[in-house]
Amino acid sequence: AFFDSNIQPDFVALDNIGEYKIIYLPYPVILKPDTVAKLRKFVEEGGTLVSEGLPGYFGDHGHVGTVQPNYGLDELFGARESYVEFTPDISNDLMFEVRGARIYGRYFRQDYELHGGQAAGHYSNGNIAAVENKSGQGRTLLMGSFPGAGYFLHHGSSTRSLFAGLLQSAGVTPQVKIDDTSVQARLHQGAGGAYLWVLNPTRETRPVKVGLAAGTVDFTTAEDVWGKQSVTVSGHEVAVNVPGRDGAVIALR
Repeated sequence: AFFDSNIQPDFVALDNIGEYKIIYLPYPVILKPDTVAKLRKFVEEGGTLVSEGLPGYFGDHGHVGTVQPNYGLDELFGARESYVEFTPDISNDLMFEVRGARIYGRYFRQDYELHGGQAAGHYSNGNIAAVENKSGQGRTLLMGSFPGAGYFLHHGSSTRSLFAGLLQSAGVTPQVKIDDTSVQARLHQGAGGAYLWVLNPTRETRPVKVGLAAGTVDFTTAEDVWGKQSVTVSGHEVAVNVPGRDGAVIALR
């Protein structure tokens, strides 16, 4: 869902989460106590933590916590489990609402009662499906199923919108914005310079405009070093025609 919204996430080691404003925790069914401790510290120091359902349901040695979410995560998320289903074989069409978006879940379902947080979504029977909470200087959002897996199966537009909105709520601006969602753009920077990659998986040439967020990179010229396509620059916007099933690798200088 992040990929299809042209959002460029990083896979982050626990020791580096302090470098980020928002963390998305997918399929968190098994967590270690030290992992939970680092996540709690991240939130308390101002981070935003978004978690899929059943966080830490199984702890060390596969033991199930007697209070769910486990390891004190009930306090972090402001919610406690009131009901749970392990039905990966029959939950492909599970739907629930989060922040007004009707999205698909999958595999498991966890219902909640409030434990200091606020309801942010519900299942069709009215049970609480998502909870928002404040802890320390940070914020959390707990969703009772697995929207990442649900999106993999259904590719629902509501899930894309929800995922994109997560960044906005955390005050994070994507590095690039693109006017054609059928192509993907990525900005890479390092000792070798700054390069904008634009990939077109369709069969037709696509005229693409990519806007770079302020502060990402300063440049006045752009050159496609891959296909030698003509590139135009207007402020922080780059325009290029990308052939079908091809790409442009644009050096920004």
